[in-house]
Amino acid sequence: MSKLSEIESLISIRIMQEDAEAIYSLLKTERDSIFSMEVIPYYVLFVHSCQEYMGENFLPESMEKDFKDIRNHIKVYAERFTKSQRRVLSVDDIQNEDFKEQLRFDFLKTMNIHLNLGSYWTDTGYIIGNTQQLADFLSVSSIFDPALKEKNYQMGYQIGSFVASIREGLSDSLDHLIIERNKNSVKINYYCDINTNSKNKLFSQSIPKELNLFFLHLLCNMNFVKHILHPLFVDGNIWSFRIEYIVSYYTLRALERFKNYCENNYFYESVDIKGIVNILACGETVFQTKLRNCMMHYNLKNAGVITIGNIDKPFYGIIENCFKGMSYQDYIVSLHNLSDMIIEYLENRFDFSNVQLEKL
Repeated sequence: MSKLSEIESLISIRIMQEDAEAIYSLLKTERDSIFSMEVIPYYVLFVHSCQEYMGENFLPESMEKDFKDIRNHIKVYAERFTKSQRRVLSVDDIQNEDFKEQLRFDFLKTMNIHLNLGSYWTDTGYIIGNTQQLADFLSVSSIFDPALKEKNYQMGYQIGSFVASIREGLSDSLDHLIIERNKNSVKINYYCDINTNSKNKLFSQSIPKELNLFFLHLLCNMNFVKHILHPLFVDGNIWSFRIEYIVSYYTLRALERFKNYCENNYFYESVDIKGIVNILACGETVFQTKLRNCMMHYNLKNAGVITIGNIDKPFYGIIENCFKGMSYQDYIVSLHNLSDMIIEYLENRFDFSNVQLEKL
């Protein structure tokens, strides 16, 4: 094995260790139930990527499919827009029936008075999650199912055990890492419940329900990373940076699929397609293929992103090797700017001025 190959393997493991330490620091401090559900896909992504790198499966057979489905949810809206349409409507229908069944009297079930979507907000008024999105990526058919609590406990236990095992295994051969945090914990304090089947204060009335839901789910993903996850760490934390990259990339791809659908079907004339074109143009300078592959997977061997001369730089010189003349910090600024551009576009699909929040 050449010296460069050895270094590539070592850096692959070191990044895995950094991610494990970052996740472990959250597992120790975060007790908010909304945060715990919202962050699960990114914990599961870590478990999946580690197992992929090691070529082994350490999960109980009963949980393999759940973890695979949750991991795949990160990129689900980047598939064909017609498929995303069907998916958001299917989840909406399931949740609609779920909440309707909670009404005590049968005659109330035909009156369309139930609230079938809950949304979660920061103290400063940013929407960062919703119940239909959570039900979708956690593969929940009914949030009132008494077996759900035990299923979530087992999932949390498997994630925690896996992260602890990786930390302990790598600490025997690699130096200990200190994860710097800006905040010790987060609390999500506000919510707003609506009925997606009737006029409400959240959805735009000029576009169909499924498009409102599509934009809402994308916005919740982006805002959770920007306003909840990212502020917990100092800027430059590798795990937080990689999650922002992955979420922004797949959100951009989802918008691209939607744009293509509009152009091919001449639908949704009221939607600003030019804004998506501008986002895509900006994304071309940020999402470079060589970098994207190593952001999604741990194996950097023969990936062409490591050079001996740059390994002492932040993020092991990967940015400098992929983007000539750009530093890690410069790239983070570019990624933040693109993320903000996407968020602004999605926020403009809604009118949040009349939304009345309640305290959880």
